[in-house]
Amino acid sequence: MDDKRLWFLLSELAARLDIEVRVEPLAAEDEYAVRGGLCWLRGRPVIFVERRQEPSQRCRQLGLALQGLALEGVYLRPAVREYLDGLASETARPGEGED
Repeated sequence: MDDKRLWFLLSELAARLDIEVRVEPLAAEDEYAVRGGLCWLRGRPVIFVERRQEPSQRCRQLGLALQGLALEGVYLRPAVREYLDGLASETARPGEGED
């Protein structure tokens, strides 16, 4: 799936969860590094994504923010579920989830 379609599907999921997604330049190049992610502004959830990133990295950043939410009981399109599951396996720490 191309990045444009994936971005659309991830953004659609965020909208269904009533989460605003803002794509903005988060820091000047000579300033501290800001990665973006989920935060709360005036009691509402907002996901910030760095505008200067490549489209694939923007999708990854949005996916990681969504992945951290309780998504049980939320319908996920198969492509979105597969993408989020892939991110989860990428970010899992060694030994995590093992008995």
